[in-house]
Amino acid sequence: MKRKLIIILGGLAASIVLVWGSVVCGNTVKIFNSDGVIQTGESYDRVEVYDTPPLHTTVNMGGGSIGSPGMFTYDESTVNISGGIVDLLYTYHSSTVNISGGGVGGPYASVNESSTINIFGGLLGIEWSFSMLELYDRGTLNVDEDGIVGALTLAKDASTVNVYKGYVHHLSAMNSSTVNIYGGEVGSGWGFHVVDSSVTVNIYGYDFVYDPHWFWAEDNPIWGTGWVSKLTGYGFQDVPIKITGMPDPATNPNIHLIPEPSAVTLFAIVGLFLFRRRDAKAFCIVISKSN
Repeated sequence: MKRKLIIILGGLAASIVLVWGSVVCGNTVKIFNSDGVIQTGESYDRVEVYDTPPLHTTVNMGGGSIGSPGMFTYDESTVNISGGIVDLLYTYHSSTVNISGGGVGGPYASVNESSTINIFGGLLGIEWSFSMLELYDRGTLNVDEDGIVGALTLAKDASTVNVYKGYVHHLSAMNSSTVNIYGGEVGSGWGFHVVDSSVTVNIYGYDFVYDPHWFWAEDNPIWGTGWVSKLTGYGFQDVPIKITGMPDPATNPNIHLIPEPSAVTLFAIVGLFLFRRRDAKAFCIVISKSN
């Protein structure tokens, strides 16, 4: 009887292992070759997204979780993330990831080749200063609306960072990367470091004020000891600009403060109006003298 019970229990344990194994194996890896959805209750360790030419794949993630090794996007696929958690994110080829909600990039995320991450909401860099976002090759990061990039962000190679609105905790630009700032807040956490002279920084706006002595840091774990700078102004559609810890544009020719186009247009219109007014006044004077 005992022997029979042991055999039954052994068989039951094996069945549990087989069932559990099939559940785990079935849920740990998900490969998309066509349009799909990841929703609340779904959990994967690895997700891969590919196109099936000539069609392009779109995956909408409204919930659920993706752990380690993470999510990988390829080809010209698109992933729209509006909810859920993605611990690790790697984008390749010409793929695009749009983030409007949820949390993405726990310890790490990277943008590779000519891929793009657009963040309009949610959080990129869940663990803040313990998270890292790296851009390589010609990768692009666009930050707009309520997008928050809490990760330590490193722009390398010929990558591009565009900030239209939102918040970037830390940004280090190096190699031949380009940073375009049209509005928003950059560097309030760990600063905006322009590492190499080959980096191009363009800041578009008006009413710029650069204060190289905004505050003095004394043995600060973030700033060390020394003066910390701040640049303020207004960008497109009067969006406030605040940049902390950036080198002085006056002594760094690769940092450009560029008048916002509508401001340039306004100045041109005002100038033309004043010019015409001056000519009209001169014309009136001539007429009065002739009479």
